[in-house]
Amino acid sequence: MRTRRLYGIAMNHLLRVCVYNLDPEASQELGEAIGSLNFVRLVGEATSPEELADALHDGKINLVFFNLDPDPEPVLEIIEQVAARYPDVALLAIGSRTDPESILAPMRAGCDQFVCRPIDLSDLGTAVSRVAAKRFAVQHKSRVICVSGVSGGMGATSIACNLAMEIGLATDRPCALVDLDLQFGAVASNFDAEPKYTIYDLAVAGADLDEAVLESALCELPCKVSVLARPFDVEHAATVTPESLYRIFELLMQTFENIVVDVPRDINPNATTAFTHADTILLVTQLMVPSIRNAKRYRDALANLGVPDDRIAFIINRCGGRGHGRVTVKDFEETIGRPPFGTIPNDYQFVARSIDFGRPIAALDQNSPVRVAIQKIAKRLITDDHSEPQEEKGGLLRRLLSK
Repeated sequence: MRTRRLYGIAMNHLLRVCVYNLDPEASQELGEAIGSLNFVRLVGEATSPEELADALHDGKINLVFFNLDPDPEPVLEIIEQVAARYPDVALLAIGSRTDPESILAPMRAGCDQFVCRPIDLSDLGTAVSRVAAKRFAVQHKSRVICVSGVSGGMGATSIACNLAMEIGLATDRPCALVDLDLQFGAVASNFDAEPKYTIYDLAVAGADLDEAVLESALCELPCKVSVLARPFDVEHAATVTPESLYRIFELLMQTFENIVVDVPRDINPNATTAFTHADTILLVTQLMVPSIRNAKRYRDALANLGVPDDRIAFIINRCGGRGHGRVTVKDFEETIGRPPFGTIPNDYQFVARSIDFGRPIAALDQNSPVRVAIQKIAKRLITDDHSEPQEEKGGLLRRLLSK
C-alpha cells in the first residue's frame, strides 16, 4: 500500500503548529503567512518560554516556528532545549539575517529548516513540506481514488458511483463516496438516495467535527457504499473550504479502507485538496480529439500541482460500438504515451436508464459489459496493479491530437 500524499509528501493528518515569537511587530506577518498554509492548523503563539512549554506539554504540537528576530541568541537557547526534550516535534526557524552563520546556527541548535524574512509563501510551503516528508511519513490503510471527467459529459459521475459499489462488494467493506460537485452533483441521485445530511453539515461543524459527526452525515446504502452528498442548497457550496475538506478527508481516511471522490473538472482549491490526498486520479475521457487534448491538458495541470505522473491514470469511456469515430485506442496511446488504465464499452442507453432509475448498473444487469469493465478497474485499483507498458509509435492522428 502506498503512502498518502500531500503535494508529493506523505501525511497522516493536519500539522498542528505553534509560533514562538518575541517580537510583537512580527505577529501579524507570521500569523498570516503560516495561516495561509492549508495543511497546517495554527494553534497559538507563544511569547515566552513558559507559554511555549505549556503548548508543548499537551503533546499535540507537531511543528514549532521560531522567529529569530530581533535577537537570535535567546531564541537559539530555547531551540536547543526544545530539540533535546521534544525530539518528535519538528522545528523551523524564521529570520531576516541571511548570512551563512545566521542560517547555520539554528540548524545546529536543532531546527529542520530555515526560512528568510520577508516570508515568501512558496518558500514557506516548501520548507514545511520537507519537514513533513522527513518527520511524519507514515503508512496508512486507506486508499483515495479521485474520478474526474476531462470535459463535460464524459460519464465520470456514473463511473465513480459504480466503481465505489464494485470496490465495496469486492472488499466486502463499505466504500466511502464523496460528491465534490458541490453545486450540481448527482452522486446521491445515481442511487436514488435521500441523505438527511450533507458535506455542508460537516463543513459548518467546526471544532465539533469528529468521527461520530462524520458517521451521522453519511448516507449508508445496502450496496456497500456510504455517500457523502453535496449540499442541498447551491449557496451552501461556498461554505465548504479546503480547510474543512482536509479535516473531512482526515476522518474519512481513519474510517474507510477505500474512498472514491467524484471531482468536478474545474480544478479549484477544493478539487486540489482532494487531489493532494489521492493515491490514484482517474481521468475519464473518450475517443474524440477534443477529449484527448483535454486529457493532456488535465494531466499537465495536475503535474503543475505536484501530482506524480504515476498517480494519474486514464479511463476511456464509451469505447467502440455504434457511432464509433476514427480515433482509436492506439491513437490514444500514441498521443498520451501510455495505454489507458481501463476501457468501458459504449452502451449509452443502458447506462442512461441506470441513471434515470437511480440504480447501479449491476442492479439492472449483473452481466452487463459496462459492469464487467468497471469491475476490472476496481480489481486493479484494490490490488494496486498500476503497471502500464509504455509505447512510442507514430500514428495517423498523433499530430492532430497533440495540438
